[in-house]
Order: sequence, then C-alpha cells, then structure tokens
Amino acid sequence: MLKISNKIFTKLAIYMLGFGLVMGIIFPVFSLLVGIPREYVINELFIISCLSAGLIVGMVNNLLAKTVVGKRLRILFERMQYVNENSKRSGELDIEECKKNCMIPVDSDDIIGETSAEFNNLIQSFLESMKSEASMRTFTEIFTNELDVYKLSKNALGYLINYTNSKGGIILINNQGTIEVANSYLIKTPEKLIEMEIIKKSFKSGERTFFNFTRDIIIEAGLIDFTPKAILIEPINYKGNILGLIILASINEFTPAILNDINVYTHGLSLGMNNAVIHRKLEELTIIDPLTSAYNRRYGMEKLKEEFNAASQQNYHLGVLMLDIDHFKKVNDTYGHVGGDLVLKEYTKLISSLLRKDDTLIRFGGEEFMVIMAGIPKNRIISVAENIRTRIENAKFLFEDKVIEITTSIGGALYPEIDAVNEETLVQVADQNLYKAKNQGRNRVIV
Repeated sequence: MLKISNKIFTKLAIYMLGFGLVMGIIFPVFSLLVGIPREYVINELFIISCLSAGLIVGMVNNLLAKTVVGKRLRILFERMQYVNENSKRSGELDIEECKKNCMIPVDSDDIIGETSAEFNNLIQSFLESMKSEASMRTFTEIFTNELDVYKLSKNALGYLINYTNSKGGIILINNQGTIEVANSYLIKTPEKLIEMEIIKKSFKSGERTFFNFTRDIIIEAGLIDFTPKAILIEPINYKGNILGLIILASINEFTPAILNDINVYTHGLSLGMNNAVIHRKLEELTIIDPLTSAYNRRYGMEKLKEEFNAASQQNYHLGVLMLDIDHFKKVNDTYGHVGGDLVLKEYTKLISSLLRKDDTLIRFGGEEFMVIMAGIPKNRIISVAENIRTRIENAKFLFEDKVIEITTSIGGALYPEIDAVNEETLVQVADQNLYKAKNQGRNRVIV
C-alpha cells in the first residue's frame, strides 16, 4: 500500500510541476493578448518569474494533496495493517479493542469519506463474523464435551438464553415417544407446556414457530411471570428426526440475525443430542437386562457397594431383598421358554410397580432377583416384602389363553441390624434367608 501511494504522489508531483511550467509558459502569451506592453512581457526576468511561479504553484498543490489526501490514505493503511498483523499474530482480534483501533473517522462527503465508511462497514461485518464464530466454538464445546442429555440441555439452554438475550426458556426432548422436560429456566410449570397443542404440532411438523406480540400481554396458566415480546419454538432436528424443542421467551423481539444464527446452533445441538442419546442407549445396554428391563447383576453389585458405603458413613438403614420364583422350572417345562420369558417380564413389572422410585430392582440371575432399598427400617422392609409376595401369589399371568399362577420366596437382610463388613455380607445373609424360606415350604418371607 505504501509503495503504491509513493508512486501515485510521485506521478502527481510530476504532473503538478509540468502543469506549473505550462502555465508559466502560457502566462506571458496571455499577458500579450490582454494588452500588456511587449517590453514588459518579452524580457528575461518576467519569463523566469512566470516559470518560477508555475513551479511554486505546482509544488504547493502537490504538498496540499499529500497533506490532505495522503494523511487519509495513511490512516487507512495503518488501520488495515493493524487488522492484518493482529489477526495473524493471535488468530483473532479483540473485538472491543478493534472497535477503537480499526475504525476510520468519516469526516467528509467525498470519495474518501465514502471509502472510509465502507471500510468501517467491512470491519464491522468482520468483527460480527468473528464474534459469531467464537460463539459457535464455545457452543460446540458444550455438546462435544457432554454426553448426558440433561446436562447438555442445561448448558445449551443457558448459553442460548444469554446469546439471544431471552428472559426464560425450556428444552423439551422426545424420550422414546414420550415428551419430557430436559431443562427449564424461569418457567413456573414446565410440565404444562407438554400438553399444549402447539408443542405437539411443533414436534410433529418439525417447523419453527415464533410470535412477535404487538402489545403487552401476560401468558396465562401460570407458565411465566414476565411479559414477553416474542416467543420462539425451534425444533432440534437430526436427519428428519425431531429430538426435541427449544422454546425461548424474550422481552425484546428476535432480530433476523438471531433467528438466522439459531439455525446454526440447533444444528450443532442436534448432533450433540443425538450423540448423547446414542451414548445413553449404549450405557443402558451395559447395565439393563434385555429381557426384563431390570438392572443386571454387574450394575446391581456396583450400586449396592455404593449404597453400603454411603449407609455406613452416614449411619442410615440399608435393606436387601433376594427373590426367587418358586418352581420356575415347572413353568418352563409346561409352557416352554416363551411362556417362562413372559412370566419373568410380568413378574418384574409387578415388582417394579410396588417399589419406590429410589429402590433398585436387579435381575440377579435366571429367575432370581434382588432389591436394594436405602433408608428403610426393618418393619417397612418386611411390609414391602410381604406385599410383593401377596401380589405375586394373587397375580394371574395370561399366556396363549392360559392362566399361569406362581408364587415367590423372599429373603432379606438389613444394615446396621446385621454387623456387615461389606455389601457382600448383606447379599450372603439375604440369600441364606431366601433358602430358609424355600426350605420352610416356599411362598414366604424371612428377613
């Protein structure tokens, strides 16, 4: 840029000096034409004075051009050099610092002023592009570093609320056909949103919906406290599969730039959410028994160890029940393994329905199951065990128009009533009581 400027001003100087010399030559002729006496014009001193004056005017014009125009070009060059050097050195510019050091003052209405204004617009677009890119990198880190769909939703929602200047929001996910609240912020009763017709339509259509309200309104049904100016419902779409919805409520209207950027963010979020869903499914495959959907033995023992350590440190009760289907071989012999599998599935469902949310049901092996119950006293664990035994005894399992009836034997152990040194001691005692129940006639509980 500097070399080009020097050449321009060198040429300009030559042109200006040449123009001055031409004017110095023309002026004596012009003087004769206007009637100045010849003896004043045709003399050495006058001609030299005219030529000198022409050269001086050319030099002054060139100096003025370099001072006025050159200064503007120098500022433009320095700003361009600043952007170039800083972007090369750090890979990106400090946006706030660049706003001070990159912009050119626009103080004229000529071509230089227009050039300065366009340069400022270019820098502004460049900074916005950098800001968007940096924001996207930060957002990308959220879904590449998190494989838990609920934690991912929490992090993503917080970021999107800040980025869009929204007041509140919620992320709903499709969990195997059931709509769930993954995370919400400043939504009083998020579960009510699930039942709204517009939410169901958005899941079905996979199309964006947004409202810009022209007057102040208050959303009824106790959903939010503030008065929104705009609400955006954005599907999280992965290859045509609607994984969830992002719902943002703002006290300002969403700008076209934000609506455009949301597309990019939700595309990235869909990749992360799909990875999280796949991870969860793979994780479930490693800990869930595929036939009964109860936890498998490996996970069950890890869970029991965790609960035992917590119970011994915090001094609370921990109960273990061992359950076994009585004469299950007879079921298999009579109805085949298909009938036996049906009994195992229905048996598991029935037991699960009688347990608390925090209790853990494990398929220990074959027709043997284990239940882990934390924070439960002895009389309560006996009551639960008896309830399970009674409900199983009275249950009727239908298989190919035939009714299968079974009973179950249950053995239990409770810490700290048992002076157990580890979780395996509890399992051993519960197992011993299970065999006592079987030896005493089956279909009974011994704790």
